Amino acid sequence: MSKQNQIIIAVVAVALIALVAFFGARQNTDEATDNGDAAVETQPAQTTGPVGTVIEADDNLGALETPNPLGEIVLGNPDAPVTIVEYSSLTCPHCGAFHRETLPTLTEKYVDKGLVKIYFRPFPFDPYATAGAMLAHCVAPTARVSFLDILFKRQEIWIQSEQPMEALQGMAQQAGLSESDFVVCLKDQKRLDGIRVLQSRAAEELGVRSTPTFFINGEKLEGNQPLAVFEKSLKPLLADFDGAQ
Repeated sequence: MSKQNQIIIAVVAVALIALVAFFGARQNTDEATDNGDAAVETQPAQTTGPVGTVIEADDNLGALETPNPLGEIVLGNPDAPVTIVEYSSLTCPHCGAFHRETLPTLTEKYVDKGLVKIYFRPFPFDPYATAGAMLAHCVAPTARVSFLDILFKRQEIWIQSEQPMEALQGMAQQAGLSESDFVVCLKDQKRLDGIRVLQSRAAEELGVRSTPTFFINGEKLEGNQPLAVFEKSLKPLLADFDGAQ
């Protein structure tokens, strides 16, 4: 590894220490479901947007309806009649399994036909998941879905590597982030605040306690469920649309 890379990783490690302190300071968390992830303490619903403007939670809009202040990461046609909102953690094995095993078929049968759109929203439980979520909002908008796909598909490889941050940097570089962009992204407090407010509102208003948690046109579905379970909710919603199976 080059000296420049060593410096970069050292700087990022400092940023991670701050993230560890945040997660270590959480108190009075609810017990997680049997998915195996811990719950998150709710935080005040206020954050700072990616261009430095303060974003207040809209009291007239719920957590699902309020746009992601960092920009939505969406798979599918924005005009699709059914919306699935997924709250996930990049280090959650159940989330990785969903993205590897169920999402491809769900995409082929419903998303590619313009029937369903999926919003990916971060709900990280540890510093590495937080770092990955921040990076996903730093790559170019057109690359964000594919970057998340890579992180989930290679989840076991980068999480279990001796240097997870170096592995993350390599994948981020493939997605178009330079070494300096990588460091700047992970030091951006505004971006971190945006993720925290999404997470806290989901926990407080929607009762999200484990990942993955989905909302299908507002209907809550928890855990890495097989395609048949998703279709049980999707088919009645799509009964009047051509192309639904």
